[in-house]
This record gives sequence, C-alpha cells and structure tokens, in this order.
Amino acid sequence: MLTILSIGSLSAYADDLPIRQKLLNSKPTYSNKYSVVKFFQEHVYYANKNSIEDFLRLYSTQYISNDGFKLDSTTELFTDLWKQYNGIKYKNNVNSVAFYGDTAVVNVSETATAAIANDDKKGELKSFVDVIYYLQRKGKSWIITGENVLTEEIVISWGDAKSVAMYLEAPQLVGAGEEYSAKLYIAPPTGIFAIGSISTEIVSYPQKPQKDVFKKFASDYSLERLFTANTKNTNEYVVASIGYSRPTMSQASGFNMNLSGYACLIRRVNVVPENKYIEVKNDKDAK
Repeated sequence: MLTILSIGSLSAYADDLPIRQKLLNSKPTYSNKYSVVKFFQEHVYYANKNSIEDFLRLYSTQYISNDGFKLDSTTELFTDLWKQYNGIKYKNNVNSVAFYGDTAVVNVSETATAAIANDDKKGELKSFVDVIYYLQRKGKSWIITGENVLTEEIVISWGDAKSVAMYLEAPQLVGAGEEYSAKLYIAPPTGIFAIGSISTEIVSYPQKPQKDVFKKFASDYSLERLFTANTKNTNEYVVASIGYSRPTMSQASGFNMNLSGYACLIRRVNVVPENKYIEVKNDKDAK
C-alpha cells in the first residue's frame, strides 16, 4: 500500500515539473502545428512586403545556415536582393514538421518570382527552394535558429529565352573533391540559334561569378561539363548561361546575328566535407 501511494504522489508531483511541458510541446498537436504554419505565413508576408526589419525579427541573433551565413550576412543578402528585384513575390508551403520539446524541424517549399527589365526586353526570375528550418519556441510563436537548403533552382530569362524549354542537370549532393557531371538541355524553336556555357561558383556573399566560356551545343542541343567539387568546406552552384540570337537582314548592314535572348540557370550542389574519422573494417585482415 505504501508503494502504491508513493507512486501516486510521484505522478502528481511530476505534473508540476518542467518535463511535463517539454513532453506536451513535443507532441504534434493541432495547436503546435498551427503555430508553425502561422509563423511561416508571417515569414512570407514580411518577405513580400520587403519589410527587412519585421522579417529579421523572425530570426535568432545566433542564426546560422548550412552555407555558414550568419544573421549579418543574411541581412545584407536580402537587402541587396530586394533592391535588385523590387516587387519580388514569394509563396511557401509547410510540408512537414517534427517537434522536440521547445524546438521544431520544419520542411518548407518556397517559390519566388520577379519581373526583370533589360533595355526594351522584359524578363523574369523564377526560383524554387526546398529547405529545412530549425525553430526555437518563443512565447506562443517561434524564431528561426538555422536552416539547411536541400535543393535550390533559379532561372533568369529575357527575350527569346522565355519561350525556350531549358533544363540543367546536376547532382544535389557530392563529396568534397569528387568529380561530377553537369548537363544542359535546350529545345530552341526553328530560326533561333544558341550558344551556352556551364561553370561553378562556391556559395559566398557577395557572389563571385566565374568567367563564361561559350560553346556550341551538340547536335541534340545538349552541353556537358565535368567538375571537381571544391575542398573548401562549402557548397557550390552550377551555373549555365545561354545566349540566343535570330538572324536578320538589312540593306544597310546586311546579315546580322543580334542577341535576342538570354538565360541563366542555377542549381545548388551541396558538398559533403571528407570525414577522416570513419573506420571501415577489412574482413580479410581480420582472418
């Protein structure tokens, strides 16, 4: 009887301990899920308003991304981006969420679109990002402490490039120092000529673009290049540039091939640093 009474007292006592709230916060209840969805509604709302101060209030001062960006560099990145692409519009969708006490791990898909003016030619920017956000509970809401970008695709095009089907293929994940292939495919309409270039850039701020070396496409309108992943402990982008032109004739200058369109396709390649502390047993040596 004394044992039963002591267990009952312990259970009642445990209800008053902080562990009870931690366990409740770890459950995927409607209230917990709704608070996360509402948080990312605010996140995209402030992004669409280009309200940098309100947007950054959703981030921890200790924030860090898988690219090594901290809050100061992230602030400059978004400030410059919104100046360059004024009127950029975002959409997001919360795919999944897992709770661990006062923290949450959230998978979010994000898209962005923006109009681009290039002389007399109109262009557009489109991007897709699949990202894992790490959240810390803050009162009844949350704050972003970090993020891990899984996939990222960006397409910038203007002129004739807007009407051409294009696809850039590159691995999402490679080991540091490993060789990999990047391939570019296009399907230009009859009468449009194209040249292309494929290069890589490490993820940095400000971005340091490489020099484009344009080449003719193969007969099937494909272009391929081999790369060796960097060993600088950072992720990188594969960047494809395509220039389009239409032949024209005039009495004054005769035959011309003027640039009639341009596209830039970007894909993220996450680079895994070499782990020198993995031991693999050799069964032959053990015998």
